[in-house]
Amino acid sequence: MNESGFQLAMHQASLYEGQSAVFMAPSANLMVDAMDLQRGDQVLDLACGTGLVARAARRVVGTDGRVVGADLNPAMLAVANSIEPEIEWLQAPADRLPLDDEAFTHVACQQGFQFFPHASAAAAEAFRVLRPHGRLVATVWATPGHNPYIETQLAILAELDATVAESARTATPVKADEMMVGVASDAGFTEINVSLLEHTVEVADVEAFFLSQTASTPWAPVIAMFTADELQILAGMFAARLKAPGAASGGYLLRFASHMLIARKEPFDELS
Repeated sequence: MNESGFQLAMHQASLYEGQSAVFMAPSANLMVDAMDLQRGDQVLDLACGTGLVARAARRVVGTDGRVVGADLNPAMLAVANSIEPEIEWLQAPADRLPLDDEAFTHVACQQGFQFFPHASAAAAEAFRVLRPHGRLVATVWATPGHNPYIETQLAILAELDATVAESARTATPVKADEMMVGVASDAGFTEINVSLLEHTVEVADVEAFFLSQTASTPWAPVIAMFTADELQILAGMFAARLKAPGAASGGYLLRFASHMLIARKEPFDELS
């Protein structure tokens, strides 16, 4: 991790789309459902990564609308563009967007605010680029206790490499709901609501998934130093610690939960 957040090299960004998207894409779809988009709406996907939310939003707003995906990581944007070149992809920090005032009806941010070095400034930028009555919809992992896969993964990696501990705390903050309410309120948003967004994913082989999905994260170097035999021992340790119910097919049912914030930008004349 660096000060700009969740950064990946090109090969990791490609893996992210294929591995982490297993549980990130269902959450992205649920976010878009909650955004109440209409055909022709204008959507900014902030910290868009490989564009999961942007692509889901574009399916709703259609060619009459506009979707922009902004991220600081060029590798993520390169993968995003290779999948959906018709979306506008923009390399920019969340707190300094080269975008016009009141350009969007919606701003979405999936698992970004915990990584922003200046979360309040990012919320202020979201407020600036939204039109009156526009909405910010953002998610951050609900931890501790709601995400056994992620929390077990990061706990084991932190034991292997102490430098992971700080970035793991960043990725899975405590009281993220309160943090998001605070930055949204400070930015000027009203009608602020936080709810729990939950879904489950079935994984056939949780040990193999753990190893491949970890390789698509900034913590990949931690496991890259192990031999194949050592990795199998590590994966077995992970599976033994993971508290997840079994699926009827014999795999695992992994639960993921986020705090989802929905906030509205009131016109100034309605605030007076």
